[in-house]
Amino acid sequence: MKRPRLRRKATPKSRSSVFQPPGTISYVGEERHGEVTSETILYDTNEFKKLDGIYLDKLSEDHVNWFNIDGVHEIDLLEKVGSKFHLHHLLLEDIANTTQRPKTEFYQECIYQCIKMISYNPEEKDIDQEQVSILLTKDAVITFQEKTGDVFENIRERIEESRGRIRSSKNDYLFYALIDSVIDHYFIAVEQIGEHLDQLEDEIFDDPQKESLERVQKNKRMLLKLRRAIFPLRESISRLLKEDSELIDQHIKSYFQDAYDHCIQIIETVESYREINAGLRDMYLSSVSYKMNQIMQVLTIISSIFIPLTFVAGIYGMNFEYIPELKWEHGYRYFWILSGCLFVALLGFFKWKKWL
Repeated sequence: MKRPRLRRKATPKSRSSVFQPPGTISYVGEERHGEVTSETILYDTNEFKKLDGIYLDKLSEDHVNWFNIDGVHEIDLLEKVGSKFHLHHLLLEDIANTTQRPKTEFYQECIYQCIKMISYNPEEKDIDQEQVSILLTKDAVITFQEKTGDVFENIRERIEESRGRIRSSKNDYLFYALIDSVIDHYFIAVEQIGEHLDQLEDEIFDDPQKESLERVQKNKRMLLKLRRAIFPLRESISRLLKEDSELIDQHIKSYFQDAYDHCIQIIETVESYREINAGLRDMYLSSVSYKMNQIMQVLTIISSIFIPLTFVAGIYGMNFEYIPELKWEHGYRYFWILSGCLFVALLGFFKWKKWL
């Protein structure tokens, strides 16, 4: 049965939103019906509060305010948050569209950072990605995620336990810390992909199978998807470094330089993995060809050994009446002695030629 070939699809887009006016907020992404969860974290040097739910009325200029929302398919909640912080309708449209490429946009009221949160799935041998929208406003930091579960738990612990400088810093540092946390987890995913490629390389070198070639092709699509998620982030972080904004202090930009360097390092690693994976296909073909050559070599040697023996047996198997050797008393014994000598001579010749 012929296996159906996977077709490449263009960037998914909700059909209902294709011909709608710009700025129309409609969810684009995987179908979700789960309940939207949210949390509110308020802190300063001396105080920390964590509340389940979105409490926009507790917004305080004396605290750093972090509002985290898991789920962007509930349009009413997006509009509520947008109304509170006077967010542009085009910005809200981008948040609801989970197929955005990583980017940074500067608005009058905020800075919008779109980034892909990536994790490696060892069972599927593929990456899982989720869009995260991070907004830095004058009074708060707002994060929008597609679903529950993120890589920000370390940030929450640092805030709660007052580790590092985060409790003594402002919203712009929290904005950087969230972006940096996502980028740092790229290293974990990339390292796991590297281990997978090493295992596959050993497998192809030792015993190449048809499934190995299929995994190489699957890796090609996985690395391309990973590149699409990470490569635009370099330009995005570069904008945060180059453009001036009242929302980000100058001393925070040195931290974004560190994040930019990490992006370059990850991109170079992904590119090297793509080259390694491309080499695995050549290695597979070479291994299969070498294995086939070994088989053909053995069969050729066996055939070469039996050709002269068959020639001798063919001569004395003819139906001529007068063949002198047929009347020899020890003719059968002489035949096996001759066959043995030919066998040993041919083996010695193959050894001398280093064909064995």
